Amino acid sequence: MITVYGADWCEDTRRSRRHLRRLGVAHLYENVDEDLDALECATSLNGGLRRTPTIDLGLGGAALVEPDNDTLTGALVEMEMLTLEEVRERLDVQNVGDVERLGRTIGGLAIVALGSASPRFMRWPVRALGAGIALTGVAGWCPVYHSAGLTSLGGPGDRPDEATRQRWLTNGHAGSATSPDAAP
Repeated sequence: MITVYGADWCEDTRRSRRHLRRLGVAHLYENVDEDLDALECATSLNGGLRRTPTIDLGLGGAALVEPDNDTLTGALVEMEMLTLEEVRERLDVQNVGDVERLGRTIGGLAIVALGSASPRFMRWPVRALGAGIALTGVAGWCPVYHSAGLTSLGGPGDRPDEATRQRWLTNGHAGSATSPDAAP
């Protein structure tokens, strides 16, 4: 069993846990701020240092310390918990970041509401468009991103505590990235 030792306030802990959830990997979360035994385990894995997250892979002392998503994914593939194909499939079904999901949901609902103010012949098409946009927000899956092989996971819309990132849209494959200018 994978154990994530982290803290609720830690953005890297939240990111790692979100990534494990999206990959469908079962894990135990231990909050080092609330559990002294968890803190002791985490610091023993880090040579006495307190760093979050520390992810115990259950391999007799092997742990990842503050890993990025690619490192965490690579370790899971190396441990044969997932194949690269499974990783791609699981990330494809959710290719929209958290803030982007919220924006799409609210924007889509606003378009649905504006459909009532549209000319009669445009009401249902506008409402259907708004409902479709809102559904992509609720589901976290965008058909345009999917067809282009893009994702905003790990980007500024998925990491709201991160102010800037130069490269954020990835081309559906772990590790490769394109510039934000390539976004649809």
